[in-house]
Amino acid sequence: MSTNNYTPITPELVFNGLIDNPGKEIKKCTELVRENNASENNYMDMFANLVRIYGKRDAKDYAKMLNANYRHFDGAIRCMSGMSAHEWINKYLCLVACDLVEHTDFTFKSIGKILGFSQSSFSQFFRSQQKMQPWEYRNLKRHGRKRGFFYD
Repeated sequence: MSTNNYTPITPELVFNGLIDNPGKEIKKCTELVRENNASENNYMDMFANLVRIYGKRDAKDYAKMLNANYRHFDGAIRCMSGMSAHEWINKYLCLVACDLVEHTDFTFKSIGKILGFSQSSFSQFFRSQQKMQPWEYRNLKRHGRKRGFFYD
């Protein structure tokens, strides 16, 4: 019996980064994120594109958009990526959030809104994914160290 080894289709594989010149009046994720790289799997490409367009949504919402039973959808995503649909969405949004925090001067409230988070949940999400606050991450990436919030 032979086993097929394949590269899991992770968010890092499809995420292509931010557009070159983000304007000041960005309202949603699609206006900031370039088209995703093709993963060579149509189902994952459709899913990744939906996440790029709609941002933070429940995995069940994405299953509905793809006209799939949630359990079958989640199983397919697990099979192709090695993580649940919920984990995949969060990982993809974390990549986008890190790029936005590092490479733009958008407020964290604006970044959360662009990605589809409620006003208070973006910082909680970012901290749970990166183990630091967005302002700490921005300072670390821009200045090479964590700096105090109220002083330089």
